[in-house]
Amino acid sequence: MSEASLQKFREQSHTSFTRAGLRVSENILLRFAASLLAKRFLILTGLSGSGKTKLAHAFAAWITESSGEQYCLAAVGADWTTNENVLGYQDALQTGVYRKPSNGALDVILRARNDLAHPYFLILDEMNLSHVERYFADILSAIESGQEIALHSAGSEIDGVPARIVLPENLFIIGTVNVDETTYMFSPKVLDRANVIEFRATADDIAAFLDAPSKIDMGALAGKGATFGTAFVEEASADAELGSATAAELKARLTEIFGELAKIGAEFGFRTAYEITRFTHFHAKLSGEGWQFKDALDAQVLQKLLPKLHGSERRLGPVLKALETFCMTHECDDSLKKIRRMQDRLKDGFTSFAEA
Repeated sequence: MSEASLQKFREQSHTSFTRAGLRVSENILLRFAASLLAKRFLILTGLSGSGKTKLAHAFAAWITESSGEQYCLAAVGADWTTNENVLGYQDALQTGVYRKPSNGALDVILRARNDLAHPYFLILDEMNLSHVERYFADILSAIESGQEIALHSAGSEIDGVPARIVLPENLFIIGTVNVDETTYMFSPKVLDRANVIEFRATADDIAAFLDAPSKIDMGALAGKGATFGTAFVEEASADAELGSATAAELKARLTEIFGELAKIGAEFGFRTAYEITRFTHFHAKLSGEGWQFKDALDAQVLQKLLPKLHGSERRLGPVLKALETFCMTHECDDSLKKIRRMQDRLKDGFTSFAEA
């Protein structure tokens, strides 16, 4: 997809969402799209009712062709203790029977495997109602390694389900995470595998909504962006290339912040550095003329580096102060606001990304 096409994609999606009554800023939508293109796993977090699930659902409906066939919205339950709730299982009592989960998660994975040119979406709503590692470990590993997931032990397909499956590259997984006392915290190793976009509602946002409160018209979105679907899949599989000046600046900034995070053992690895590079590439292409490096850097400090931070004042106090200085120096305004909220919570003795 050319840079002009990506900008048209971004502009049309925002126009469609606005007309349908979905309130999402151009900045959030830009980061949402760049994150999905950079990696096929994205986490949306925030208070219940802040628009996380609606955005994921709206985007999937907008960019897909067939109503409901190319995406699945599955509500995670507190009883999800194994991967059977996503991948199903072979019936041990009835030969030749495979029990697919009723939520449709496996069905959308199989459909994606058989239609590699078009995008498919698995949306896991309220992922942290159960321990993610218990039901999602196989998929997390497969996203990173590209290896097969074992589904059953039979030598051939059962009810159309193969013995093993590789997650198709046209499958995008979006998880939503509510932050309240009824949910489990995500471990850093899960957060490290995705961009984490936080949704917050300000007093001005609520006031603007109350001026003309309305429901989102999902029907008005269906298929409106389907012409971008194939190109979106191709773009997500493409290599990322940065200009020499951008690459040098990114190297300098990541090296600088790595040193501060290493002081408390929260430094990042090669995977994170690679994904930040890809995000920067797509953020620039989606933004087009007028793009500024600092905006991509700000988004990645906020979405890739800060989510893993949690701990006591003794552990986090100095590094948050150093990161505050870093963000002030390099104009990472959104990250700076988040850091200061975390610092305020630290006065109670403990802070984390999710609770600040």
